[in-house]
Amino acid sequence: MKRIAWILMFALLPFLTVSCGEVIPNDDNGDNPYKPLSLSTKQAGYVAAGNDFAFRFIGQVADQAAKNKEDAWFVSPLSLQLALGMLLNGAQGETADEICGLLGYGKGETADINEFCKLLLKQLPALDKKTKLTLANAIFYNQKLTLKTPFKNTVTDYYSAELKALDFTKGKAAAGTINDWCSRQTNGLIPSVIDNVEAQALAYLINALYFKSEWREKFDKNRTEAETFTQEDGKTDKVKMMKLDGKQFNYRESDAYQAIWLPYGNGAYSMAVLLPKKGHTVQEISGRLAKEGIRTGSPVETDLWLPRFEMKYHILLNGILQDLGMKRSFNPQTADFLAMSEKASYVDFVQQDAVIKVDEEGTEAAAVTVIGMMTTAIGPSGKVVFHANRPFLYLITESSTGAVLFAGKYAGK
Repeated sequence: MKRIAWILMFALLPFLTVSCGEVIPNDDNGDNPYKPLSLSTKQAGYVAAGNDFAFRFIGQVADQAAKNKEDAWFVSPLSLQLALGMLLNGAQGETADEICGLLGYGKGETADINEFCKLLLKQLPALDKKTKLTLANAIFYNQKLTLKTPFKNTVTDYYSAELKALDFTKGKAAAGTINDWCSRQTNGLIPSVIDNVEAQALAYLINALYFKSEWREKFDKNRTEAETFTQEDGKTDKVKMMKLDGKQFNYRESDAYQAIWLPYGNGAYSMAVLLPKKGHTVQEISGRLAKEGIRTGSPVETDLWLPRFEMKYHILLNGILQDLGMKRSFNPQTADFLAMSEKASYVDFVQQDAVIKVDEEGTEAAAVTVIGMMTTAIGPSGKVVFHANRPFLYLITESSTGAVLFAGKYAGK
């Protein structure tokens, strides 16, 4: 279903439940009870910060998609947050402060943030026996370079990150290893995220998230039929619409949209569907979330129609993250990731691939976030051929400062 900009917050709704203090009813017979995350007061604050970041991120994605004239998009804020959590441990000084600010955390709280991420990685997959949720982290790094021991210990202890050294001079083969890992972690939904590995790269920090669950209230396949779907520009089309009525779902509405929560399994996870009212758009609603947030509504009997759809989405996040305040990390002159490696490096790219499938039984979704770290300089491998047999530029510089005293061009005369 390519024309619907769905906001599937399957990884965020447990946090929304905690922050709102409302518990989704559990209809199971005691074998799969719903329990909210067990959080300290400080960790509850991190939940609020994480939700704020997620909604700001969603707003930026919606704006970029609109500018690019993309009809639909799909991302995972949680996958991005966990990848950036690993990156934070390699950052120092103002670079670390910017990443903390982006995520809504306080300066110098890296250790507490690591504890919070470790808790999420442990507790989220165990919230619902009827939901399969896997969160996996990995760092593939250049075998010619080294990662600092404290950084490696932190990402393995707190993020359960798999560390693997690869020969980056064999770009296609290294990329194949990375893609194989991503495919395994997403049950084959995302078989490839990168075509080639740069020989000058330091490392690729990756989070993979996989989700599969059944609706608590399943749709009857026999009731699914083609219905008219009206796009924002007024054009119409026919889509396969799933139908369910007589059931209660949490519901609320504002002046601009209706919102409904469709629980999976024991209710630990839900899909929130935000439907703009006439005269409003998904882009507008996405922007409002960053300012207003969203609260779970009240149970109400519902006549529900929901399209059956699936889509794949790829997005480069460099511009979005810089717009949100993470600027130094992308600049080779200002980035400070010397807590990761002795070799100076910067963030070359941050990208995300995501897939979702929604049908009468439930939802299957996956996302992979990749952070590519590039060295600012790397020594040559093998023999260097330097034949000054054509015009060239030459400089006379001062060694300690690099100040250029003279500069010239030689043209052979």
